[in-house]
Order: sequence, then structure tokens, then C-alpha cells
Amino acid sequence: MRHTILALLTPGLLLTGCGKAGELIDDDAWSALEPVYGVANFDDDDGNGEKDWADVLVEGENDLSALSVSALVAGVDEDEQLKVGLTGENIRVWRDGELFLEDGDIVKLSGKADLQIEFLDFLAEGSLTFVQRDEEQNELARAGIDLLSGPMIINNHSQLAELVMAMSYTGNGGNAGFINGFQGVLDEQFLSAPVSSYGYDVWVQDEIEFATLTAPGHRVDVVIDSIRTDNGSGLDDFPEENFEGPDFARNTWGDAYANSQDSFGNMEASPPVTVDGVYYPFGRIYWGEYRGSGPKDDVLLDFLVSQKVQAPFIHDVTWLCVGHVDEFSTFLPDPDSEKGFKLLVTDVNEGYAFLETLDPAMSLPKYEGDKGYATISDVVDDMALRALNEDIQVDYLDPAVELFKTELGLTEDDIIRVPMLFEENSYCGGDTATFFPGTVNMTVAQLEEGGEVHAFLPDPFLRENSSTSSTARADDPFIANFESLLPQNVSPHWLDDWDWYHMQLGEVHCGSNTIRTPNANWWEDALHLIGDDQ
Repeated sequence: MRHTILALLTPGLLLTGCGKAGELIDDDAWSALEPVYGVANFDDDDGNGEKDWADVLVEGENDLSALSVSALVAGVDEDEQLKVGLTGENIRVWRDGELFLEDGDIVKLSGKADLQIEFLDFLAEGSLTFVQRDEEQNELARAGIDLLSGPMIINNHSQLAELVMAMSYTGNGGNAGFINGFQGVLDEQFLSAPVSSYGYDVWVQDEIEFATLTAPGHRVDVVIDSIRTDNGSGLDDFPEENFEGPDFARNTWGDAYANSQDSFGNMEASPPVTVDGVYYPFGRIYWGEYRGSGPKDDVLLDFLVSQKVQAPFIHDVTWLCVGHVDEFSTFLPDPDSEKGFKLLVTDVNEGYAFLETLDPAMSLPKYEGDKGYATISDVVDDMALRALNEDIQVDYLDPAVELFKTELGLTEDDIIRVPMLFEENSYCGGDTATFFPGTVNMTVAQLEEGGEVHAFLPDPFLRENSSTSSTARADDPFIANFESLLPQNVSPHWLDDWDWYHMQLGEVHCGSNTIRTPNANWWEDALHLIGDDQ
């Protein structure tokens, strides 16, 4: 479909009216006409269960884009006439609370000329054309205004955190240490919900993904509700009960029977990158495919591709039992680095190199009880484990790093390789999960511009004392090694996720989620991605 965003194709023509011979009109009232950018009217302001774009104008509606053309009307003599026409099948124009224009309409414009533009879809485009004629109907002047609504944009770790959430269980054997680790740092910017109310489903990262719709003066947050529990079980009701209302929309794309790749730990976005000279101000989305198959329902993925600005790409996650990209990669803001961030990826070679610096006789009470490895030497000397991990590095992790470099324009200087091993899980038919609690599976929260970056991490318990005290953690060589790798502005916070998360094949990121502040404007920074040729 041909885009009407003329500014993308012929810069400079959009901001002025054109006369009969194509001459630029000098009159200020014409030359002041500029594009109108808006958001899809996707929320439910009146709470009637319908998206506002399916309703007539909702009282108190605040998601429409204002357009005043009073100066044009005022410049029309009594014996002249000004008409306006709308082109755009997913756009409506309102005036004084009444529907004024739909696609193909042409009406006379006079009197009060304060209009409201409503967009009925993402990336909906169209135009308003104004024509001034004299009393003999000769055309005196003509000008157009392009109309465009924004794409839906998935959040990334470079954005400030507004609210972090996790599911809590305060009973005996609960996850109080996990919850308190967040609460003590984030205070009012942390939400905990009782997991007992949601079928003891702690995987809030996998259930929902947050995104935003923005335009000048507008912001609508979107919670994408996965199909993983689209049956009333587990966390299915969590987004409806916590994140639906004015300026906060909820939606599920598709309705297939879900597999693990339909969970949102398997869909992440990088920070802003430039790749082969193309700037992606909102980063790029990446997800994982297991044995050549991605999510069962490709409706959401097709939709995200259609949004254009985050150009998704795919990783092979075949070696992983759960099969999510957040199990082996994440991004940390780093203002001291060239690109403003570091990519952290798990690395088996680094894992063994680290272990071989430790005392082979060092006891590992946590690992002895739950994994059958009593000492460091038990781990290092397990040749079957080593062979498995060496294959994973060559067959999967090295190609994953190369794919990140290619698709995100990265070099080795942009990457931190994090020590890790993987182990087969008896429930997974030979597929694997992280042997140590997966430190890259972290929650990242920077609360203010220029402030410290909080990294909430799974306690590795690679020590002789299984206590979660600060003294015990200070003696943990895995913690010391990992902290030495972090950018200077990152503050690590180690959480006990062993029983509720790690031993259930997930970690801190899997069990939490974050609402973030948009940090770029698509109408200023991303129009080059929305045009025809992208």
C-alpha cells in the first residue's frame, strides 16, 4: 500500500500548501499545516469491555489528536468556500463531539474549526485535503495534512523502570527473600501480588509483555497477554485485574494452544542500535525457535513484524529445556561504553575457566543436596557434563553471539561473556537448563536518568555456607567474579530464587516484570523505518 507520508519521499513538500500549478503557497495559514501524529485508540476508557476504536466517541476520551485549522477558516472571504476531505479507512475526524469525517467524505468547513483525529489501528495513515475556492468554484489554494498513528513498541532495558512486579507467597517455604530483595530497593515502585490468587503461577514474565503507544502529548501502555494461560488458569486474570483502564490497554494476539515459545521470556528487545547504517531507536526484537519451530501462534509475531520499527530476528534455542532467549542473554545499560550498553551472554568456556581457579575440595552444600555434586572437583571432573557443555558452546552459544553481532551491529567490545554451565534435566528428554542459577536471567531497573542501574540477580550459592546473609554472600566466589564483570554504574542485588525458581527451571527475570518509560519519539526518530522501502 502506498504511504502518504510525503515527507519521507520528498522532504519539504509536506509543510506547505500547493496551488493549482504546484507553486508553494506563502500564506502563513497554509504553510503552518504539519503532519498529525497520534495513537491507536486501543484502550477502554469507559470500561465497557470494548476497545474505544470500536465505540462511538467515549465521554472523556483523551486519545484523540487535536487539530485546529481556525486560521484557514478565518482567511476565507464570505464569497469563497473552504472544503476538507479525508482519505484513510482507519481514521475518523470528530468535531464538537460529533462524527465529522470518515474515509472519502468531503465537507464544507466554516465556523469553529477545532478537529479531533481518531486512529482506529496501529500505523493507520491517511490525509486531510483542504481546498479553497472562489464564488465561481475556481480553486484558489490547496493543502494537505498527512495523518499517521504510531506503531506498538516493545520495551527494552535502556528505558527507565516505573514499576517492577513479582508474585509473592508469604507462607512457610515461601519466597519472602525474593520479594523482600525487590521491595527493599524499589519501595513504592514494586508491586507484589499473592501467587495463591493465581494458581501458584509465579512466571509473570512469561504471561505478559509490556509495550507502549506514543504520539505528541499521548501515551498508552499496552500489556500483551500471552496465550500460555488463555483458559482462566494461573495468571490468566492477572493483567485484567491490574492493568486495564484508561491509557492502559490489554490484548491477546492469537488463540492457538501454546507451547513454551509462546511465553514472553522468549521475546526480548535490544537497546537502540545502528546496523549497516540503519538506526533502530527502539532496538530490535529477538525471540527463540525450538527445533526450527517458534511460537505455536504466529499472529503476534506477524503483527510485531508489521510494526516495522523493531525488525525482529530469531535465535535457535533447541538445546534449552524451557527454550527462552532470556536464559542465555540480556542487556545492561552502560553509559561508559561506546553504544551505551553491554550484551551479557552465557559462556561455557568462561564457566570452566572460572571453576578451575577454585579449590577443588570446596564443598557445595546446595549442589550436593539438589544436584548430586558435593565439591568443585565433582563438577570439574564430570567428563560427560564437560562434553555436553563444550557441544553447547560450539553448536549454540557461539552461533548465538555471531547472530547478535550481525543483527545488532555489535563487536566483541560490546559483549560480556558470563561464566555458566548447563545440565540435562530428567524431565526434558536430554534438553538442558543452567547448572548454576542463571545470572543473565536478571531484572534490570534504572529508576532515574543518570542514576544507578539496579540488577536483581539469582544467588548462585556457590559457597560452603548456604546462608543468604550478606556475610555468606561476601564469601561466594561466583558472586565476586560476576560483580567484577559488571559496568561501574550497575548495583547488584542478589535474591534467593533457588527453590521457587531455579529448581523449577526459571530465574529472577522469569519471575518478574517491568513497566518502563518510553525514551524515544517514533515521529522524530523512526520515520525512516516506517516508509515503503523498509
